[in-house]
Amino acid sequence: MFIRAKSTPNSPRKSIQIVESIRKNGKVSQKIVRHVGIATDEAEEKMLRALGEEIITKITVERINNDPNGSLFPPITANEIKNCKKPGRPKKKAISDILPTSQVSLDDIVEKTRVIEGVHDVAGAVYDDLYARVLKSSKSNRILKDIVMARIANPSSKLRAQSALLKQFNINHKIDAIYRMMDNVHSNIDRIKSKTFKKTKSLFPEGVDVLLFDVTTLYFESTAVDELRNYGYSKDHRFNTTQLVLALATNSAGLPIGYELFEGNKAEVKTLIAAIESWNKLFSIRDVCFVGDRAMMSKQNIELLKRRGYKYIIAAKLRSMPSKIKEQIKDENNYRVEVIGEELTWTGEFSYNDSRLVVNYRKKRALKDFSDRKKILDKIEKKLSENNNAKNFITNNGVKKYTVINNAITQLDEEKIASDAKWDGLHGIITNIPESEAKAASIIARYASLWRIEESFRINKHTLKMRPIFHWKPERIKAHIAICYMAFSTLRHLEYRVQLRQKISITTIIDELLNTQSSIYVHKVTKDLYRVPGRFSNIANKIYRALDLQRSMDAEIYLP
Repeated sequence: MFIRAKSTPNSPRKSIQIVESIRKNGKVSQKIVRHVGIATDEAEEKMLRALGEEIITKITVERINNDPNGSLFPPITANEIKNCKKPGRPKKKAISDILPTSQVSLDDIVEKTRVIEGVHDVAGAVYDDLYARVLKSSKSNRILKDIVMARIANPSSKLRAQSALLKQFNINHKIDAIYRMMDNVHSNIDRIKSKTFKKTKSLFPEGVDVLLFDVTTLYFESTAVDELRNYGYSKDHRFNTTQLVLALATNSAGLPIGYELFEGNKAEVKTLIAAIESWNKLFSIRDVCFVGDRAMMSKQNIELLKRRGYKYIIAAKLRSMPSKIKEQIKDENNYRVEVIGEELTWTGEFSYNDSRLVVNYRKKRALKDFSDRKKILDKIEKKLSENNNAKNFITNNGVKKYTVINNAITQLDEEKIASDAKWDGLHGIITNIPESEAKAASIIARYASLWRIEESFRINKHTLKMRPIFHWKPERIKAHIAICYMAFSTLRHLEYRVQLRQKISITTIIDELLNTQSSIYVHKVTKDLYRVPGRFSNIANKIYRALDLQRSMDAEIYLP
């Protein structure tokens, strides 16, 4: 039985009734047990509700004592009913009901658990700035934020993330609720991408002028093939498992612009066109200069960029150039000495298919090219000393590059080695940016920022452990990648904001936040909880201050 206040439109009066639920023929309906009275204001309603509680107690006593089946126990009284603990959750204590920390001694408390606070304090603040209310449900938003924080702190499967949240953060979510949240994420992926792009763009009032683009592969612990999972060229050298292709774009500071997923056998050169088509539907990427490695250098890609009015800076395949241009590249008279950064370099410019071909020679690169070739030659010589039968080398392309076969005997080809050495230290870039807008040194500097996208893949693959992927439904796979992308975006924006004041790496930031913890103590008698902050390093303090955050270092009442 319960009390119901029933009102009618256009009348302040409320009818106070005692109602009980009755199941009949599989259906539940409400039956009015007693009309208590009519209330015309809040005071009368409060009095009638109290009267109703008294009546419910009397009816309950009568029903128990008049049970036709009898009872082994003596009749129950109204006072005993009142003193019974009502079912349901215990009422939460107010702070005013809890003993203050000034009156609690160390002998009264014992440590219950330790919680990591730094991740939610700092990374959580950046996340809120990026993705506040990205989902419609407030509960799903809370779970999503906690799962993103768990991936930053301890990347693992969703089941292990659930356990880690409870053990390390004192946050409890049911696994079914986590998977329901992932389904909500899948239906909001475009919104997540759009929010990420807008936040990155907002930090650069002049706009996103450089877009670094690259592609990698992510493997599954599976051999099943579907619309997304497929076999293809694996950059992780996992050719025995299926994979998908991830295209990622960032600006010159490494902040995320967007990403796209493709089936595992998608050719690298075809991803750029598809990604641009998709991003143009979600957000504006006008007046952008695309920067990519030589895998992007296809005639089709370059023509598309030209037609769309985009500028591009793409690594050139120098050894695949026409013979006339290759001769010009090898002619030292076509170069001038320049200082780029702090290094002395030689730079030459050539015309190639209505574009500028900028070739740069660096001593450091030449030494590395020489060292890499020497390692291969040493391996070949060692193998030749053991057995120079041509059959043993027939499938090894690296060996064939520097060897020749005479009478079924493999030998080093000195002409091939000498020819290869002429390219040591040379690197080419193709661009449609006119010289009036950017000198060769500026083009080379823009291309040099491509290391940012390579670093971004390392963060996703190793720091955030985006792969291997254990989900098998396409919707869950896409949601998993989106969650990892949100974690990556949060980390990148956090790193950017911290480095405006202090140069601290992502690895150090994560380590410091993980070590920013508090102990939770429980009172032996009252069972109330108290938070006692732990060590707070100077570096962690700098990270907090970079985001204008302050951490409470006082012991205080803990209300989870």
